[in-house]
Amino acid sequence: MNRNSILAVALVLCAVALTVRSQTAPPKPVAAAAKIAVVAMNDAMMNTLDGKAAAAEMQAKFEPERTRLEKENAAIQALEDQLRKGAATVSDEARRKTGEEIAARKKKLERDADDLNTNAEQLDNRLRQTIVTKMGSVIDAYAKKNGYTVVMDASVPVLWASESANVTADVVKEYDLAHPAKK
Repeated sequence: MNRNSILAVALVLCAVALTVRSQTAPPKPVAAAAKIAVVAMNDAMMNTLDGKAAAAEMQAKFEPERTRLEKENAAIQALEDQLRKGAATVSDEARRKTGEEIAARKKKLERDADDLNTNAEQLDNRLRQTIVTKMGSVIDAYAKKNGYTVVMDASVPVLWASESANVTADVVKEYDLAHPAKK
């Protein structure tokens, strides 16, 4: 074999080796196993010190008005019962006046109840938003500290989750540590 033939064979072998090497895919990195946590967000928010304080604030602010509305509703029902029982013995004029009074009181009760519900919803939304904002940063820090790749809200349909995946109590503790109750 002459020198050119040896060189040609060497070049062909080198080309074949490079072709085979380039066709072999590099190894793919192995994905780490996902570590998933489940948090019952509503329960977590309500069980924090801030959540308990918010519930107490709502109770203190709106319970007297709810009680007043319940008493008014009972008074209206008593008038309706009185009207029914005395229908045969009461004059048409008295029946008409009582009916008008009942209608006016029902209308006012409905407006007052709507106002109460609107005010309660607005305050509830404001209080919840404050807690949600704080809770987001707590969950982020907790997940990073404990190596979770996914944290899900338990209120979203979860087909199954191990009880060990439920970190709600831990998140509540972390939240209260990060945001102690105001006195």
